Order: sequence, then C-alpha cells, then structure tokens
Amino acid sequence: MMRMGYCDGPDGQIHYRQIGEQVSDTPPLICLHPAPFSGLAFSAIMPHLAQGRMVIAPDFPGHGGSHAFRSDPAIADYAKAMLSVVEQVCSDGPVDLLGFHTGCLVASEMALMRADALRHIVLLDVPAFDPETRAAYLASAAAPPGFTADIASLEPAWDRGITRRIESQGMERSFEMFVEQLRHGERMNAGFHAGFTYPIEERLSALTHATTVIASQSMLLGASRRAADLIPDAKLVERLDITRAVLDEAAPEMAGAVLAELDS
Repeated sequence: MMRMGYCDGPDGQIHYRQIGEQVSDTPPLICLHPAPFSGLAFSAIMPHLAQGRMVIAPDFPGHGGSHAFRSDPAIADYAKAMLSVVEQVCSDGPVDLLGFHTGCLVASEMALMRADALRHIVLLDVPAFDPETRAAYLASAAAPPGFTADIASLEPAWDRGITRRIESQGMERSFEMFVEQLRHGERMNAGFHAGFTYPIEERLSALTHATTVIASQSMLLGASRRAADLIPDAKLVERLDITRAVLDEAAPEMAGAVLAELDS
C-alpha cells in the first residue's frame, strides 16, 4: 500500500511516497523524479520495485507536496534536500538511488556530497546533453511559463502532460501529471533551469560510485550513452525494446531491469 509522509528539509518540509518497509539486508531505494513533476511520476512503477525492499519517492523542494523555497534552485539544493530524506527516513545503513531525467543529476550530486550514504546508483535516461544543446534548452524550456488569464498560456503544460502521454498512459494518468506540474505556478520550470545549468561534464566525471546507466529508446538515448562515457567505470544497459512510458506502460519491464542491476 502506498503511504505518504513528510520530513524536514533544509528549507521546509519534504513530501514523499513510500511502499514497503525497511529490510535489514536490503538497502532502501530512493526514486528521484524528472522536472517539472514530482514523486508521483514513480507511483506506477513503485509496486514493481518494492520486491522485498522499501521504495521512497520524494518530491524535490518546490515540487509536488514539498515546500517551495526559492525561484532559482540548483541541482545541489535538490541533492541536499533529498539527503535529508535519506537521513531521516532511511537511518539504517546506505541506500540505493534511481534517477530519471532530472533525477539522474540529483542522484549524481548526492553521491558526490555523501558517498558514505549511498550504495548503488541507477540512472535512467540521463539528460547529459553537450554544452551547446543545454544552452539551447535553457533558452527555450527553462524560462518561467508566464501564465495569464488566457487559457492558451497553459498549452505547453497541456502538451507535456496530456498530448505526449495520452496514447500510452490514458487520460486519467495523463491528467494527474498535467495537474501536478501546475502546482509550481511560475516556478514550474525551475527544475529545468537547474538541470540545464548543471556542470555535467565536471560532475559526472568525478563520480566514483558503482553506477549503471539504463537507456531506453527515447530522445535521451544519445545523451544517456554520453553519460555512460563520462562516468568512470559506468555500466551501460540499453533497453531499445522500451520506446515509451518508461515508468508507466513499461513499468514491469523497466523495474526488472533496475532490480537486476541493484541485485547484481
């Protein structure tokens, strides 16, 4: 059964979802979500991941049910907040991390901040774009959305939450993802800004943890391969059979791939 909880972060309360209980010989798994959504993104895959382990999906500050803290957060700010979840909710030994999109960057930064708190890292579809691509996305995707009284101002969020998802996820799931991103208001794209200004080359090349990069057949395939090249001794697993809805429609298959790496 899915349970909700709160713990104290550096800048306010952090909301999280939890399935399962902590097991003494199996590290908890912390799931780190993509911008501009929240831990809700993992709600379909969490039951498949919770095979004899506790699985937790927190919301970054300013996302989902967590408190907002400022308009210009960095990946390091998210990482510090997520480490506070680890310290308070998973107090008995190290944890494993699963990052998806923006969550991959947060997972990497957590490993650089607190190597002792973590065991294995799985990065799923990593946005390790080259500097030129990051600069282009920063200009196009990271600006405040500029909501107005004109309903047309919601069209980009509708496209991200509904249009691109409805075929593989259905209307109910697509609509809840659409609504979830709107909780941020004008700060909705702050996570994109943090991601596209993160010094990926410098930070990923400094990782020393056991790291697996899993790449699905998506627009991030090339960027994920680049991430595996940047991270010393990273293992690259390509799942080109998975082409859409990685955390939803393909949840059983992707959970199996993640657990195979964590248990290896």
